[in-house]
Amino acid sequence: MRAQHLLAALLIAGILIGLSTSAPAQTSTRKVFEVAMTSFKYEPNQLRFNEGDTVVIRLRNIDPFGRPHQVASTYLLNIPLIVRGDAQQGINEGRKFVTVEAGKQAEFEFVAQGRGSYAFICALFNHAINGQTGMLFVQPAGSP
Repeated sequence: MRAQHLLAALLIAGILIGLSTSAPAQTSTRKVFEVAMTSFKYEPNQLRFNEGDTVVIRLRNIDPFGRPHQVASTYLLNIPLIVRGDAQQGINEGRKFVTVEAGKQAEFEFVAQGRGSYAFICALFNHAINGQTGMLFVQPAGSP
């Protein structure tokens, strides 16, 4: 009888250990987006990623008329950004922005938080009203 209890205990312990190691770990991924900016559009203008992802947005200003462009969004206000390259960053009109001069490139990186849909625009001059707008879609962690 004692052997049966020992065998049952070992079997239960093995099952519990197997369950604890077989659950998939939630890991964040790194998503890199290449965004071209020109008068008056972003290509692409819709970016999808998950909460917890490390997001890198590489900006190339290819405007043939020499205009600066930016990505500005209220979504970025409370998110720490790492900005690299030829860019200026700041806050204006309730939006955090990253501005890139014509012919220059830069990137910014952040960890995504806050599910939802968030607009981004070029807040320079009349660019947004002429169509230079886009959307950030932040999906729940682990979404495909």
